[in-house]
Amino acid sequence: MRMRVRRVVHTLALLVALAPSGCGGGSTPPPTTPTPTTPLPALSAMLSEKVLGSPTAPVSMIGYSSLTCSHCADFHLVTFPALKTSYIDTGRMKFVFRDFPLNEPAIAASMVARCSGDRFFTTLDALFSTQASWAFISDYTGGIKSVVAPLGMTSNDVDACLASTDLRNGILSMKQGGTEEHGVNATPTFVINGVKVVGALSYAEFASIIQSFQ
Repeated sequence: MRMRVRRVVHTLALLVALAPSGCGGGSTPPPTTPTPTTPLPALSAMLSEKVLGSPTAPVSMIGYSSLTCSHCADFHLVTFPALKTSYIDTGRMKFVFRDFPLNEPAIAASMVARCSGDRFFTTLDALFSTQASWAFISDYTGGIKSVVAPLGMTSNDVDACLASTDLRNGILSMKQGGTEEHGVNATPTFVINGVKVVGALSYAEFASIIQSFQ
């Protein structure tokens, strides 16, 4: 009887020694950052100003947009190409795109566009033109991956991009800067040579404002 009790006590002692301490039932390995298929650009490059046009153009147009904003998509796909032909390509205006994401899918899309490097504006075009396929679904990350895959960004590239806390914070800081500097609280909002314009105006309305500075 005593031998049996001793064995039970010895077994319990071993179990206690082997059992993990604290709540949760053992340690969890630290999360790993996904490895991109190709290296992401440097953070400074991703957060740099995204500009089209001559730096010496007499007119500067800053556009604050959210990639999930339908009015932003309308401007970018319908009005902007005509403005680019008339004013940017001719050296009369430069355009600066700044992120003002309105929700989580918009933050993710902004991050992916900035991770695309020198394909930024091409990626922007693709995300705006396919907005309905990814911006309003629960698996927006999967939708974004489908959009950018033909542009050469793999699933691993997107995952690594979205894991960058510094990039995310930089985009949110850009949004905050728009609010503090120009009072931006809706998208799209434009600042044309210091004049704030809210909403996706027509080409003729934008042209009138631009020409007033020339």
